[in-house]
Amino acid sequence: MEKRISLLMLLGFLLAIPSSFLIPDVVISSKIIGDLFISTLKLVVPFIIFISISYSIASFDSNTKLKKMIPLTIILYILSTTISISFSLAISSQVNFPINDALISELNFNNFERLDVKDSIKPLGFDLFKLPSLILDGNPLAIMIMAIFIGIIIKIIKNSTIIKILKKSNNFVLSSILYFMWLAPLAIFSLFGNLLITIDYDILYLLLKFTLIAIAIFLSYFLLFYGSIIQFLLKENFYKFFKNIKNTLFFAFVSSSSSATIPLTLKTAEKNLKINNQISNFVIPIGATVNMDGSAIYLGLSAVFVSNLIGLTLSFDEYLLILITATIGSIGAAGVPSVALVMMTVVFTSVGIPIEAISLIVGVDRLLDMFRTALNVAGDLVITKIVNRFC
Repeated sequence: MEKRISLLMLLGFLLAIPSSFLIPDVVISSKIIGDLFISTLKLVVPFIIFISISYSIASFDSNTKLKKMIPLTIILYILSTTISISFSLAISSQVNFPINDALISELNFNNFERLDVKDSIKPLGFDLFKLPSLILDGNPLAIMIMAIFIGIIIKIIKNSTIIKILKKSNNFVLSSILYFMWLAPLAIFSLFGNLLITIDYDILYLLLKFTLIAIAIFLSYFLLFYGSIIQFLLKENFYKFFKNIKNTLFFAFVSSSSSATIPLTLKTAEKNLKINNQISNFVIPIGATVNMDGSAIYLGLSAVFVSNLIGLTLSFDEYLLILITATIGSIGAAGVPSVALVMMTVVFTSVGIPIEAISLIVGVDRLLDMFRTALNVAGDLVITKIVNRFC
């Protein structure tokens, strides 16, 4: 189902291009669909983030005989995701995407109130008394912090009833989003088509530039970061390692699903990489859920790309906020269909970027999803290899 939705999203994007020339009246009249899609995303994103993060923490099984591996595995996955988005932000911040005045006008950006970054990050400091009001205001970072806090409390008290309620709520939200995402292809057709009617066509060139830069960052991260770990930390030949996992990466690339690739990833870890199956059976399924290096890179680049186009200069604090929201969010909401699209709204909101701007990027999401999924699976295997070495 998710693959069909992704293909239809790409189709909606492609159809919007000729339709904006041939049947502009139809495209303009469809704008209500795009507006409804964006409004609903704004409404449900806080629930998605809160429920998925709190449930994943509360339901984590710490009684397994492999519990000694838990700290190392989680730390490595979080560290890897953090490094990946830092890598993305460092590179993308040096790329010049020119301001597009037509886009600013179409998004009505001047009417958006820019968020106060200090208020967004205060929950990380001592001003925790403002957390409830920030949550009510829909502050994504505040919602993430509260979800982590509640998840830990539920885990400590071990209340099975609350965990079951969270599980049912989580399943309900994910199922609802899956069905809602059938509207995404029409929404993309509507939003992108209306943008093409009103904005300058230089945006298509910029979108191609964005796509090529994203692919270059994916490949660079794979070669430099993972390559260095294999070559210097694990003392193995990187080419040989890549040769052993290339079939798994190709399957991940084609399927665009880390979860669907799990059986092949487990087989590759045990047969090709000679990893203890007790370790791979524990680390890889967790990685398919929480290891989102590719998505983190994509989110960071997207935020910088759009902020450049609308003339929003990001401060150091805002780069830090993007890093935090993308890292926590990509880990917590990994099971959500089209997670990058959902998490993009959270990252954009955190620094005051209008989420209507996702209509620019979502059309190439299917192509980039193939690359970032392959990167995610490669990360799972690298980290599994590390855990096997040190546990």
